[in-house]
Amino acid sequence: MTAPSADQQADGPNIARVYDYLLGGSHNFDADRVAAAQFLARWADARQTMAANRAFLGRAVRFLAQEGIRQFLDVGSGIPTMDNVHAIAQLHAPDARVVYADIDEVAVLHSRAILAGNEQASAIHADLRSPQAILAHPEVNRLLDLSQPVALLLVAILHLCAMRRPAVFPV
Repeated sequence: MTAPSADQQADGPNIARVYDYLLGGSHNFDADRVAAAQFLARWADARQTMAANRAFLGRAVRFLAQEGIRQFLDVGSGIPTMDNVHAIAQLHAPDARVVYADIDEVAVLHSRAILAGNEQASAIHADLRSPQAILAHPEVNRLLDLSQPVALLLVAILHLCAMRRPAVFPV
């Protein structure tokens, strides 16, 4: 059985797509926008908070790339849209290599669609709570030389560590 494509995953809201929508991205569906509206009713400045989070990610990646880091492992990445790691790193260092890892299969499907044709970036389905599995993953080993410096990014994810399964945005 073939996994559904990213555009076939619209049967309900998804945290990664809601986040994308709140950032102003295009990788979301009606169910995500409805969930986002309900979420914003509870947390009115969520867009600003998420934009600040994304701005921090951008500054961190830009700084690392300018300091000579050429390898990035973004764990708990969500969907790499709206000024994400590969776009910023490869803008400042065209030879930069990026692996995105996320437990959410929908986020990974969207990520792979976005990254299609970028041989220096990839997305894997992996759980932050299993770091050895991430480091042993064939895509990580194809793209990253773990004997050289690697920027490990865990941005806005650690608060989700205790969760047992991928979350749907709490609405």
